[in-house]
Amino acid sequence: MKKGLVFATLVILFFSACSSQPKYTDGKASQKIQGDALTLGLDREDFEKTAEDMIQSLLSDPAFANLNNSNRKVIAIGRIVNDTPQRIDTDKLTSKITIALRKSGKFILTTAVAAGGAKDSLSHDVRNLRDNEEFNQNSIAKKGTLLAPNFSLSGKIRQDTVKLYNGKIQTEYFFHLILTDLTSGLAFWEDEKTINKTGKSKSVTW
Repeated sequence: MKKGLVFATLVILFFSACSSQPKYTDGKASQKIQGDALTLGLDREDFEKTAEDMIQSLLSDPAFANLNNSNRKVIAIGRIVNDTPQRIDTDKLTSKITIALRKSGKFILTTAVAAGGAKDSLSHDVRNLRDNEEFNQNSIAKKGTLLAPNFSLSGKIRQDTVKLYNGKIQTEYFFHLILTDLTSGLAFWEDEKTINKTGKSKSVTW
């Protein structure tokens, strides 16, 4: 009898743990489950999936169909706003995107110009060595050799939390990215991807 009680207790605990695990959903009223989520917050899988979707969207856009190694465009990283209560390293998203864009042969990234300052200041620092007698001046980059970016990649990550009828909460994440032509100021591409997760209110999202 005791063994049966212990077994029943373990079964209850197992299904209770399973039901408390956050789930990916379609974000609609039907709450169609799309798989288990590690957390209600954003994790590596979320960034990887979102980056892959954004990459495919950008590279398949007709605006860039004719780009190749001979006429590829230079991209600078603009401001990526984290409009969530979580501490997010936005480089997780942008680095995966820029790596894929560079490998495509259509784009190349500049580190000499970026929102908030150069991602690598040495492009500017080495130019401060001009007229320094300790350095061979023929080895120092000449004036007019830095390339200005053609486009900037900017965007926002937003989070909304909604309480559901069953007492659980749905956390909705919106990833919005835009590629702006820096000559005309026109947006040549933009897209938004969403991630919806449902779980108990005790789940931590930051």
